[in-house]
Amino acid sequence: MNANTSLLSTASQPAVLAVSVAHTRPSVRYTSSQLHPSATEIDRCRHDIHARMPQVAIGALHQFLYDLFAEDDLVKAYFLHVGAATEAGHAPTMPLDLSERAADRAGQYGGLMHRHERELAAVAAFVQSCCYYWCARQQALGGHLVPVAVSPRTYRSRIAVAQRELLQEPLRQLRRSHPELGSTLAQVLGMNCDGDVDPQQVARIQAALGTAQMQVH
Repeated sequence: MNANTSLLSTASQPAVLAVSVAHTRPSVRYTSSQLHPSATEIDRCRHDIHARMPQVAIGALHQFLYDLFAEDDLVKAYFLHVGAATEAGHAPTMPLDLSERAADRAGQYGGLMHRHERELAAVAAFVQSCCYYWCARQQALGGHLVPVAVSPRTYRSRIAVAQRELLQEPLRQLRRSHPELGSTLAQVLGMNCDGDVDPQQVARIQAALGTAQMQVH
């Protein structure tokens, strides 16, 4: 890990903590159809994700999102409600709703200097929490109706594994088609990469993500 990667990983920690709070609340009860939707329902959910994900002008970023959400289990995770109903009667939150709001806010962050930074910020905010949602679904599949106590190290390890499984290949494809964008997005998301990036640009985008996550959560 180089100095830039270390700095960027530290900068992204507030957003990580903000997301993890959502998964310390009591879980909702899920039906079999929610945990194991039909192929038709998965296709409908994927179409909904495509309609609500950031509508970017950069084709390589658009393809990255399509590649990422080609994974059926991730599509299922974005529609599995997290949290619990509140005393005021508010329903549990759907990850797709959180991700859409985070993307909107990140793309509007005042500290971003260029249009491509806004598009990168929106895309990163939309997918930043995907590994947490994926792990939450795995926990639900294991039959745990309340969070299972695990050490912080174990929790981080599970998230890191999910991050590699979900993001590594879509990011590799993005770097192949657009090396600069791919390397920048990988750094923003805390993934190691070999490409050169502008550390100030990455810091601006991560600041947008941190602000968006605090507003959403």
